[in-house]
Amino acid sequence: MASGDATVDAVPGDAAGIAAYGDALIDALAAVDVADTLDAAAAAALVARLRDLHSAMRAVLPARARPRAGLFARLTGRDVVDQHEAETLAARLGVLLIEADRAAADLRADLAAHRARIAASAAALDRLDQAVTALRAGDADTFVHRDLRLRRAQHLETVRATYALSSRQLQLIAEQHDAVLAHYRNIRDVLLPLWRQRAVGGLTAQGAAHAVTAADIEADVAHELDAMTATLARRAPDRADRPQETDA
Repeated sequence: MASGDATVDAVPGDAAGIAAYGDALIDALAAVDVADTLDAAAAAALVARLRDLHSAMRAVLPARARPRAGLFARLTGRDVVDQHEAETLAARLGVLLIEADRAAADLRADLAAHRARIAASAAALDRLDQAVTALRAGDADTFVHRDLRLRRAQHLETVRATYALSSRQLQLIAEQHDAVLAHYRNIRDVLLPLWRQRAVGGLTAQGAAHAVTAADIEADVAHELDAMTATLARRAPDRADRPQETDA
């Protein structure tokens, strides 16, 4: 059977041919299986880079606009260490943004490859539908052949249903990563430029109100990051086991 064609081959008239009918299409589905093409590593890296950027944003706010360290942190000197680390990050704002952009580009590339495989899987599922229709159509020469065709059609329908479920679950994963990228764009293109304007204003003599606004924007960034983390925490259900090929 030519799995790359738009239509499927005619159903063979012999028992062995009927039993093997659709094998090439099943192989094509297995070849484009997207189960492992989009893991959470790229998205997690993007969130990590943005959290570094968020820490740097907090560091450059006026001291009164930052959350105060607790008593234990002050007694142990941890607040001093944290402040030093945050100020070091603040000096790297530009570098951190470049790193976040690179992480986002990696995620977009992974997502594009993932969607291409989903599209290839959808085409293979369509051809499997055609094969099932071909098996159920027409008259078989004998009762035995007719029974073989129906049994093979039922088997292919089971295989198709399993792969279709997997494809839907993987589409949900792709949509989750789309949502992560949308949060990134909101941070990068909306909140960060606005925060920079307010943070600079907060360092001037007349900038007390602006400093508070910068802190509010920094809090909005924190909410976006929490939303990204929550999105990645929602995993698709485990895929059903693939049906094993049996004599049909």
